Amino acid sequence: MNRSVLPVGISVAAIVDQALDLVASGGLAELTLRPLATSLGVSVPVISTRMGSKEQLLEGVTQAAHASDLAFFGKWRALADAVGAPDTAARAAMAELALREWVTRERRHVVLLIELVHDRALRPDRLPALEHWLDDAGRFWAELIFGDAALADLALGYVLDEAGFSLGADDSPKYALLRSLCLRRFAGGIFPGADAGESGTIASLIGLLDADVPPTTQEGDAKRQRIAGSAADLIVSQGIESVTHRSVALAAGVPASTVVYHFGGRPALVVAGLHAVIARFHSRRSDIRAGHDGGQPNDTSIQDLVKATSMIALASAREPSLLPYALDMRRRRGENWRASDMAPMGIGIGAGFDRAAAQVLSIAAFGMGMIGMARKIPDRTHYMRAFAALEAWRMRSPR
Repeated sequence: MNRSVLPVGISVAAIVDQALDLVASGGLAELTLRPLATSLGVSVPVISTRMGSKEQLLEGVTQAAHASDLAFFGKWRALADAVGAPDTAARAAMAELALREWVTRERRHVVLLIELVHDRALRPDRLPALEHWLDDAGRFWAELIFGDAALADLALGYVLDEAGFSLGADDSPKYALLRSLCLRRFAGGIFPGADAGESGTIASLIGLLDADVPPTTQEGDAKRQRIAGSAADLIVSQGIESVTHRSVALAAGVPASTVVYHFGGRPALVVAGLHAVIARFHSRRSDIRAGHDGGQPNDTSIQDLVKATSMIALASAREPSLLPYALDMRRRRGENWRASDMAPMGIGIGAGFDRAAAQVLSIAAFGMGMIGMARKIPDRTHYMRAFAALEAWRMRSPR
């Protein structure tokens, strides 16, 4: 008779709970069998007997977190059903409350979901358990925000990008108000309508979030720029966790002491890499626009910008010194959007365009960018499908 008996007190639920703690505190890299076993006070064979290999462990934890999220979604769906057919303001209010609860009470699940999206964006393979979770999350947020599951891609992109910032910045009243107002505009269809007056408030909040963030590179210092460029390469290819003085020094071909001399602690090195990614995007910006014939173009500098700014948002939840830079990235959402971008993308025809619309569109687009890379969906296909669904909804919705 083939039986496997675990030590008293060790259950799958306990293993999953500890695994979520490890990911929340240290990232997905911490989710390996040995650290998990050590933290639970058992041997590696005990974990592997119950959960299987490292890949099976990841799948099992993902499925468990997904199941918990389904219960969370069910609670808010029940409230939405009880309310009936709410207007834009009511939908936005419910979505704001749900998002706030999601990133606080369900914080570990949100961290895991974002970590998984970041991880798969850097890897060539997909994770079916993640795909199913994203499908259900997209439908839920689309139904709650728009009352229409057809906008799942757009809604999930928006919520996932905003959630990354909320994990670290939720205690900031200025950020919380900006998030609430932007979500209200999003629920109303992104473009200015009867509530267009709030655009001025959103613009004011963007200005208030303008942190005193010092530059991290010096124009004439080639060695400093090379080090920052190497940090940027590591961020977009391996993630922020891969950025250490030793790894950057090796990539830049300099001693680790030189990296320390130029940048000091690790947070400053990470920020230098982030700014190098941004600089690369801006150096390519005119070329990208020249080739823009509808839909977001497939361009490495855009994908790198999406990855780097999304990753620093999550990193700021663990490293408070990065929070000012994350907030700076959040307020700058939308600075690269122009009214001339709308028509080629098939959205907002005749709807008008303001700074609030640029903010909201950018949040959704950055989130969709990360999810598209994780799911291996071509950028153009992903964006155009989402924006077509938005236009169809705008045309039939009285809002």
